[in-house]
Order: sequence, then structure tokens, then C-alpha cells
Amino acid sequence: MRAIREQHATIVSRKLEADSPGGMREAITSVEQLARVARGRLRDRVVDVGSPTNAGLRGAPRSASFVRPSAAVPLHVSRMLLDRHQLAAHALAHLYAEIEACRSLASWACEAGGEARAVAEAHAGALVLSLRGGVDLGSGEIAPLGELELRDDEVAKAIGHPAVTAWARDAGSGAAVAALARTAAEQGIPGCGGAEDERVGWIRHNMRDFVERLVEPLAPEIHRRNGLIPESIVRRMGEFGVFRLATAPEHGGDGLGAAAMAAAVEELARGSLGFGVLTMTASIAADLLARSGTDLQRRTWLPRIAAGEARCALALSEPAYGSDLARVATRAERQADGSYLITGKKTWVTGASRADLVLTLARTTTPGGQGQQPLGPSLFAIAKRRGAPGADFPDAGIAGAELRALGQRGMGHYELRIEGLQVGREALLGEREGEGIAQIQRSLAIGRVYAAACGVGVAQAALELALERARTRVQFGSQLISFPRVAHRIGGLIARVAAARQLTRAAAQAADTGQSCELTSAMAKLFSSRAAWDAADACMQIHGANGYAESSVPARLLLDARSLAFHLGTREVLAQGIARALLEGSLP
Repeated sequence: MRAIREQHATIVSRKLEADSPGGMREAITSVEQLARVARGRLRDRVVDVGSPTNAGLRGAPRSASFVRPSAAVPLHVSRMLLDRHQLAAHALAHLYAEIEACRSLASWACEAGGEARAVAEAHAGALVLSLRGGVDLGSGEIAPLGELELRDDEVAKAIGHPAVTAWARDAGSGAAVAALARTAAEQGIPGCGGAEDERVGWIRHNMRDFVERLVEPLAPEIHRRNGLIPESIVRRMGEFGVFRLATAPEHGGDGLGAAAMAAAVEELARGSLGFGVLTMTASIAADLLARSGTDLQRRTWLPRIAAGEARCALALSEPAYGSDLARVATRAERQADGSYLITGKKTWVTGASRADLVLTLARTTTPGGQGQQPLGPSLFAIAKRRGAPGADFPDAGIAGAELRALGQRGMGHYELRIEGLQVGREALLGEREGEGIAQIQRSLAIGRVYAAACGVGVAQAALELALERARTRVQFGSQLISFPRVAHRIGGLIARVAAARQLTRAAAQAADTGQSCELTSAMAKLFSSRAAWDAADACMQIHGANGYAESSVPARLLLDARSLAFHLGTREVLAQGIARALLEGSLP
């Protein structure tokens, strides 16, 4: 029978004073220590000790072997066992995302001071108080702590410690959370003060002005008609420098990095999610070309993308395989002359009709008739002519049908049918076949930073609208903000949106400093998509029946927020990947 680890979560026993920064730090630490125990316990259940990777661990007591594994001994998590314990794995992923969000928020509070401190403390306090009931997976789904094999006495020693509980009850109380909303109604929602460097703050300020002047007036009509973003506005975005922020100077960009681009994407998504997704898609394509493309591909496309002259689309998912990209069925058959004949179907290709470049994932095969040998998926940079009204796909070999989506409108979503499309060897991204999945994984880490920024933008828009409605709407002789339930909900959103923004910022900073951001960006995307939904749902509720009207902004925000649960990996796929990374990495 599997041995049970006897390691207990411990915290310092000194009193945590509500007016001390240490109170918040120690409260977060208590949750982190509890999560570390859960992480070790889940490892015991899902690590395959019989695999060649873990052969050196055979015969050792499991509870002893995995207390602090060496980084030199990589662990192999069994896919079958991880699936069997999926609820626990996803609870662990969500719990660590919450912890990282709290840590990022606490760091921001130390930099910014003032009201930021109250926001960070309220968020951390509320997490400690709610965790006794289990890990919140969103949409009302709660994973009990028993799924993580955490015993009642261990929970009591950590987050149930009298000092931690006393601090959390004060910092995360209903009155403290509601006070955030009432302060924001008088003084405004706390911004990014102290968190961003001067250049990024300048970009954010200018992008907000651009959005208020040019994007927000168009957003309702684009959504109502399911129309495309006007070409004149896309050109203005290019002239404004939106697309070149993160591209290296040698390729026509500004080289300001992921943090600058994330700020721009957030502000665009705050005005209309479609504008944010347009910029995000171009940025992912540029990153793929910069990291994995040939010199010719980079020279051909990167300057045009940076200038806003070339539109991009990503043709990755298929009708039968969504996030499971390794199983794509689209084929790229190498011909005797080195060219490729591509055949297959792609779905949810956003912006395909007006794209000049479609990055397409296809399974490459060698020539030879029935004896073809699969080489694995490869990426192809396929040039196409831009569509026009009545002729969305003018090129031979590519046909498409629009998939009308509930939200995130402005670019169009399409299912593509590729039938015998012949492309030259120069279309293969990079020099070698079969590297498409690795190329995508590297760029998805950056892409998820921008997807997280989209979530923050939608959440911020919903929060601002909800607060304004609560401040100005009078019911039963009182402003809505004066009702405790309304103030409590808005106060919680103020903290959650700030946490999403700071976690996204942390992921962008990791990318800009050359650190690995795969795990942090996945957590940021998971966290921010939930924050966007929570904020949009609250916004509609606070607007009442008026918010339910099809033409209302709250309704549009709710539909946009829902789409973020699918961008660049569903919540479930993200949680699975986060859990695997946590379990295969070494314990701190």
C-alpha cells in the first residue's frame, strides 16, 4: 500500500498583526506550504516509478523519495494516472495559480503602496477564508481538499492557525472587501501605479486614448452586425505602432518586449476583444517567425507584420482534434521536387479571410505512395491573397465557411478546406520537418501572456461599467453601491482583476528577462479568463434586465468573456499542463 507522507505544513507561530506587511506574506506562505504538501501527495499517486526515467527510484520508500527530488533526476508523470486523478491535478493547478496571483499582487502592493495594499490584503484574506471549503475551479465547481489528500489537522495547522485565521477574517472580511468598492466609487479603481516602467506606462496611456477615440465607438456596431474591423482602423493601428512593439528592431520593430505588447493588448481588449485578438494573433505569428523561421521568411514577413501591412491567421485546430495538436490529420505530402501538397480541414481559424499569411500545422510525409512514413506535424507559412466581400478565399486550393460565433467579433472565424494546395519548400517554417509542435509550444508561452492580457482587458471593462452603474443607479432610495452585496461583489472584482493584471505582468517580465514563462503564462491565462467571466457576469447582474438586452455592452462583454475560456488552450487543457509541470518539476 502506498506510503503516506508525514510531512506537515508548518507556519511561524508569531502573531500576525493586521497592520503589518508580514501578515499578508505569512498568510500566503501558509497556503503555499499547504499546496506543497498536496503537490507531494499527488506526486506519489501519479509518478510512474516503473518507467525507465524513474528507474533509479525503484525500491526506495515513495514518501521518502519524493520529499525533495534532485533536479538531476527528472520525474515522469504517467498520463494514465494523471487522468485518473484529474480532479486533484486540476485543483492543484488552480491552487498554485491563486498563490502566484497573490504573490504578484503583494509585490505590486509593496511597489505602489496606498490603496494597493488594501486590495492585496483583501484578496489574500479572501483566499485563505474560502480555501477551507475547497479549491474553486470556477463556474461553481469546488474540489474538496480531501481530493488532494490533505488532512483536517494539516489544514488546521496551516490556514486554520489562529493567527492566520484572525488576520484573514479581518483583511478578507465582507466589510473590508466592500470598502474597496466604496473607495473606488469615490477615488477611482487603483491602477498600475508603481508596477510598470515609464515606457510601458506611456504606451498604456496612449493606447487608452486611441481606444476611447477610435475603438469604443465602433465596438457595438461591429458586434451587432458581426462585421469585420474596418481596414482604415487597422491601418491606423499600424501607423500608431501597435504591431511593432515586441518585434526586434532589425525586423522593423521597437523591441520593447512582451510587457509593452501586453499593456497594448489589454487596452485594446478593454475597448473590444476583437481588436485585442487581432493584435495577439499578429504577435504570435511574428514570434513564430522570429524564433523558428528561416532568414528568408523573417525578411519577407516580419517587417510587413510590424508595419501592420500583413494580416496573419493561425490554422492549428481541426474538427476532430482541438487542443490535441499532435494528432492533426491534415497532410503535407512532400513531392519529388521538394514542394508540398497540403490537404485537410482546419477549424476556428480567426481572421482567415483577410489574412495574407496563414501558419498551418500539417502532418508531413515522405513520398512513396502507400509506403509513406509520417514525420510528425510541421508548420507551414502559407501566403494567400486577401479576401474581399463575396470572395473570402480567392486562391485555388483553399475554401472556407464562416463560423458565426456568439462573441469576440470583428475578425471572423472560419473552417478551412484545403484541397491539394501546392506550396514550395520555402513555406516550411524553419529548416527541418516534424518540428511544428515544438515551434508552437515555444511561441504559445508568449501568446498566452497576450491572451491573459485580453482577459484582463475584458475584466477591466466589465469592472468599470459595473462600478459606474452601481455608483449612479438609485434603487429603493439608495445608490446600488450602498448595498453590501453589490459593494462586496465589486470589491472582490477589484482585487481579482488587479491580481490577474499583476500575474500577467509577472509572466511578461519573465519573458522579457529571458526566463522561462511557460508555467507563469499558463497560470496567468487560466486566472485572467476566470476573472473576465466573473467580472462580466457581475456587470450584467448589476445592470439587471437592461444588461440582458442583446444590444447592451454588458451582454457583449459576457459573450466576449466566455470565448476567452477557449483561447490558446481550454481551461481544462491549461490546468492539465500546469499540473504536469508542477509535478515533474523539483520541489522548492
